[in-house]
Amino acid sequence: MKRLRFAMILFGLMVIGGFVRADGPADLIARLTSGDLAKVSTKDASVFQDPASKALTVTFNYAEGEPEVRIPVRVLGWPTDWSSWRSIQYTFATTSLETLSIGFSDGKVTKAFVTEPLPGIRISGVIPFEAFVQTRTMNPLLPLGYKVWPNRLFTFDNVEEIVIRMRYPSQASQVTFYNFTLREDVPADDIIDRKPLVDRYGQWIPENWPGKAHDDQSLRGLWADDKLEPVDYGFCPLGGDKSQTVRKTGFFRVEKLDGRWVFVDPHGHPFFSTGVDLVGYKQGSFATDVTRRGFLFQELPEAGPAWLKPGKDVSFYTANIMRRFGEGWEKKWQDHILARLKNWGFNTVANWSDYDVATTSGMPYVIPLQGWTTRKMFPFPWNFPDVFSEEFRENVDAAARRQLTPLKDDPNLIGWFIGNEPQWARSFGSLTPWPDMLLADPESSATKTKLAELLKANPGREQQVKDDFLYTCAHEYFDVIVKALRRHDPNHLVLGIRFAENPNNRWVEMSRLFDVFSVNIYSRDFMPEPDNIRRFAEVSGKPVLIGEFTACAPGRGMQGLFYWSHKVRDYAERGKAYRYYVENSAANPYIIGTHWFQMVDDLPTGRPSDEERLNYGFINVIDLPYPELVEAARQTHRRMYNLKNGKAKPYAEKPRYN
Repeated sequence: MKRLRFAMILFGLMVIGGFVRADGPADLIARLTSGDLAKVSTKDASVFQDPASKALTVTFNYAEGEPEVRIPVRVLGWPTDWSSWRSIQYTFATTSLETLSIGFSDGKVTKAFVTEPLPGIRISGVIPFEAFVQTRTMNPLLPLGYKVWPNRLFTFDNVEEIVIRMRYPSQASQVTFYNFTLREDVPADDIIDRKPLVDRYGQWIPENWPGKAHDDQSLRGLWADDKLEPVDYGFCPLGGDKSQTVRKTGFFRVEKLDGRWVFVDPHGHPFFSTGVDLVGYKQGSFATDVTRRGFLFQELPEAGPAWLKPGKDVSFYTANIMRRFGEGWEKKWQDHILARLKNWGFNTVANWSDYDVATTSGMPYVIPLQGWTTRKMFPFPWNFPDVFSEEFRENVDAAARRQLTPLKDDPNLIGWFIGNEPQWARSFGSLTPWPDMLLADPESSATKTKLAELLKANPGREQQVKDDFLYTCAHEYFDVIVKALRRHDPNHLVLGIRFAENPNNRWVEMSRLFDVFSVNIYSRDFMPEPDNIRRFAEVSGKPVLIGEFTACAPGRGMQGLFYWSHKVRDYAERGKAYRYYVENSAANPYIIGTHWFQMVDDLPTGRPSDEERLNYGFINVIDLPYPELVEAARQTHRRMYNLKNGKAKPYAEKPRYN
């Protein structure tokens, strides 16, 4: 009887406190009192709660660093064990498009749900707790009208603190939370305020700026004013350094001249590759998915080439260049974009460009390859094939033959990329190590058999075998692919796999199989870290090619902040960022090229694959260049070979975040 009475009292206290395990929703913000707000800590931020609606508004000041608000869960008497709930539903609205981080801390580690909102409208967002644990893929969730990136490997059985922050906001920004509710289910995301935010040209409606098109007449006027003035960089016909001639082979190769690595073009000229990724109009990266959110668009393009997937993925950029060039627009556009690239001093059509554009451009180009698959693909580490199977060898050989044969004699082809930023070559956490997952896999595979054989052959070293096994598999993967490439094309360079940021030495050493060590580096310092570049070159024994870098400014409906690493304050700073990055790279004795990501901006509503929506472009959605960025590129390219030859010092003004 006493036990029953105690349980009833405890239940009553939980009801009074507003929390009953997962028997219903629990709105945390509704429980806040004026006294509670005094316990919330802030840095370059403030909080206010409307006494009537209980809505909580957080103001983040314009400041360098990370303005933040920390809500002490335990101190406020909120539950710290959230394991009985499955999600948080939070209705919110923002005054800017600054990225918002909602983090959860257990007192030791903080994992965040990074939200890229659409400003000016209320959104019903959801944070599924399952997004924080090991899943089959690392792809972000794709909500209806905004984007989120969850950090992995956090359990919600002890939540001590909620950390809400922005990083380097370019303006004072407010976020209003109308609720922050623990739920036993995972409801769908939705947009509450349904109104157009993107106009018929793909531009952001709520903001105006110089050069924005307001109607067809003004758009025609902007295009009429877009002219290319003659520029002479003193390059050879392929964009190389014509002041020097070394051994020529008829194809691109790499060589170290006077202690400095360079490409050598087919005519024997030292060559530093400056390129732009995604040159084309068929690019999904320039499109957006309109599914379930057609109300965000003032007017959609008519049926035709602008729709990459009819009724789903549409490219306003393609619709605009069709308007601009009219009949025969494909050829007219291609001639114009290639003239632009040369006029701006670029000498390479870089990765993921439209195949027909790259291969008929008359410019040096690179090609990404694919097809390294098997029927059995391991979900962790993320789509890895059954590399020890005969099927893998056969599929690789067939894919290499199919892709390489048509281009193996083209002197303008620099070389082949075999992949991009593989998740399995990045640092990742796992609740269950991959070798153990593989051994527990109920399906048979050659890779599982190989692991079992290695364990049996190495008694007493089982853990070391497991720790090494991912690298064992990766070496097999690279070796089979590279041998197939060299078998079907002895002429062109194997440019590697475009690692992400800062791979460890085991990956770098494995890259001795390639001709070039390729890496994508989005640096907060806006230049590759010199010690890392030297390490890459010395450990691999190969020169370094930067496959991706960029600098983005916030505004016009687009983000400047991507993983908080390459945001700049405004459009003028983007030009400084280009000069700073490329000139410091060209002056580095190990780097042989830098490729900018990407040709055209994303749309404010994001690209279809992951809703990324950044100000990446040298060109905007209405096919007009960013003049500050173009002029900066011209200045850098004029002095590129003096930098490469050690005869000039690189641009020294580092771009500003805000």
